[in-house]
Amino acid sequence: MESIPSVIAILICDRIIVEAGTGKKSVIGVFGELRGHTLPMVVPIGFYARLTDAEGKYIFRVDVVYSNESEQIGRLETEPIAVANRLGFVELALNLPPLPFPRFGRYEFQLYGNDVYLGHVTMDVCQIGETGHGSA
Repeated sequence: MESIPSVIAILICDRIIVEAGTGKKSVIGVFGELRGHTLPMVVPIGFYARLTDAEGKYIFRVDVVYSNESEQIGRLETEPIAVANRLGFVELALNLPPLPFPRFGRYEFQLYGNDVYLGHVTMDVCQIGETGHGSA
């Protein structure tokens, strides 16, 4: 049985660049709030997670959920990833396709490994002129 990975960090950003030679990740434009005048807001999102305590084969999944109504608005699933060293780290660097955020409010980016909930990060979608909930 695979171990359940522990989350060290989850970030959302404008995009993630992975350097071809080294695999080094650049997380560009980290944010916790999206502001606009009209809905839906359609934007691409970068999703970065650093995990440890993983060993075995995993399929990771990110569900994007409108928190106010627990409504799923998006999902991305990885190909199977084999992890050999439980003491090492796993870095997920995913550029999600443009997602439509249909309402103002709080959204969760929920991370699962082999269908086990691992953690989440929140983002507020606000109308210009309003303040968010201070989430990140």
